[in-house]
Amino acid sequence: MKKVQYAVIYTFVTILALLVICSLFIDSDGFSPFENRYLSKKPVLTVSDFFSGKYMDRYETFLLDNFLLRDLSVMGFQSYANLLYLDIFTGSELVLADVDVDEFVRAGGQEGIMDVETGDLTAGGGPDNGTGEADELSSDTGRNGDSPLSSDFGQTTAGGNGVQAGEQAAQAGGQDAAAQAAKQGTTDGRSGGNGSGEEGTSAGNDNAQAGEGNVSATEGNAPAAGTDEQLTNSLIISGDRVMMPTGAYNLKPFGEILSEFAEIMPDLNMYSITGPTSAAFYATKKYSTGGYDQSKAEAIIAENADGVTVVRVFDRLREHKDEHIYFRSDVHWTALGAYYAYTAFCEASGQEAADINKDFTKGTYEPFLGGLYSQIYKMPQAARLKNNPEKLDYYIPKIGYQLTLYKMGNLKNSYKVDSIINTDFKSLGAYKYSCFAWGDQRIERIDTDNPNGRKLLVIKDSFGSAMIPFLVHNYSLIYVIDPKGFNNEGGPVFDAKELINEEGIEDVLFCFSIYGSGRKIIRDSLKGLLLR
Repeated sequence: MKKVQYAVIYTFVTILALLVICSLFIDSDGFSPFENRYLSKKPVLTVSDFFSGKYMDRYETFLLDNFLLRDLSVMGFQSYANLLYLDIFTGSELVLADVDVDEFVRAGGQEGIMDVETGDLTAGGGPDNGTGEADELSSDTGRNGDSPLSSDFGQTTAGGNGVQAGEQAAQAGGQDAAAQAAKQGTTDGRSGGNGSGEEGTSAGNDNAQAGEGNVSATEGNAPAAGTDEQLTNSLIISGDRVMMPTGAYNLKPFGEILSEFAEIMPDLNMYSITGPTSAAFYATKKYSTGGYDQSKAEAIIAENADGVTVVRVFDRLREHKDEHIYFRSDVHWTALGAYYAYTAFCEASGQEAADINKDFTKGTYEPFLGGLYSQIYKMPQAARLKNNPEKLDYYIPKIGYQLTLYKMGNLKNSYKVDSIINTDFKSLGAYKYSCFAWGDQRIERIDTDNPNGRKLLVIKDSFGSAMIPFLVHNYSLIYVIDPKGFNNEGGPVFDAKELINEEGIEDVLFCFSIYGSGRKIIRDSLKGLLLR
């Protein structure tokens, strides 16, 4: 019996030793199609990191992402999770707390800078750079000390209030995040989604304490007491759709920045588009009304952005909510949703909108699983998305044009690309959203064959990327700027006023998601870009 025991022990130790030895020579597998994300790279060994313990922590993360036969292990786990999933639970809304918002924002193209030569993401969209720190544009945390969404929506505390009944997570066979949500408790009616009239309260809002985020009754949609702590960095799973709940938070200071810029440049035609998240149209009233009512965003910005025409896209999108205007697995609207926002802009600016069927060539990436899927792939509910993946449609203008990218944040180092859509995307999964206008480039210039001589500057986050191909039809010259790439610590300095004056630009369009408009990094970047 002892010989058998020794044989088992020796065999186990030998296999373990072989795995340890092999791990010393492996490197990152790059992108994991099973998890829909990039895997960690091997960290760079430095003396300071070794003695501080950071190197071993990063190496442990690297090993967890790159051990031998990992793909087989993940695939087996997903197959097991699929067996646990029962359709009986698809009618309820499961809310996951403490989700890594940075990850799905980057995966959806929010932070991505496309590599022109490889067609992949070189900053923000991919993994870290091997030092454990995010690349230059990959995270707001390294520059501002706060995360992209939680900074303005309130502080998320460890062990804070969870959301939705923990029983749902357990019944659904909840893995990881679901179990975490179950541990954190349930909603108690104070989430702001109950429409009880508490929505004017701004307790828990860090900017309100600073005197910056006070929202009047006319603005009407500040988060209720406890709202931020409960649903900051959270996702809603409902059937085969994943959504990000939010409200019209911190939009007053955003509107004030646009208003001040309008005073400085009174001859410009300025327009603002605020893109809602899909929760505004597809979540239950609990997460689409009260403190989560996104329909008030345009009114709040209009009230504070004197001299700026606020384009009313919310009602236009609601008219088409039965169409595929939002991804089920990603935070962004689809190209079709962006097109409807574009038609609203054309009406507001007195232009004729292009015909999506006649003036563009349609293409499709499929299958497509977006950045929100990347956050729930371990859960049984992810089976509904993986077994029923989406497609990503794009539209290439038929009118002649030339797209030039300026990746370094100035107008000197340029790269020309053949198409406004990256049709040769080498990365898989969620990062394909960055095919629209090649992701969040610092500066882009588009020269078109439109003879009208009209010139436009678009200042946007990733929501605006999907609109750019449609705007090509209406202008002779378009500049596109992602403000996050400028005027922050370690970033290049740029003055949009100089560009506007030098090029004779008449129209400026601000196109941001509702959560982007409330982000501190966006406001700080806009101040440097427009008001310096």
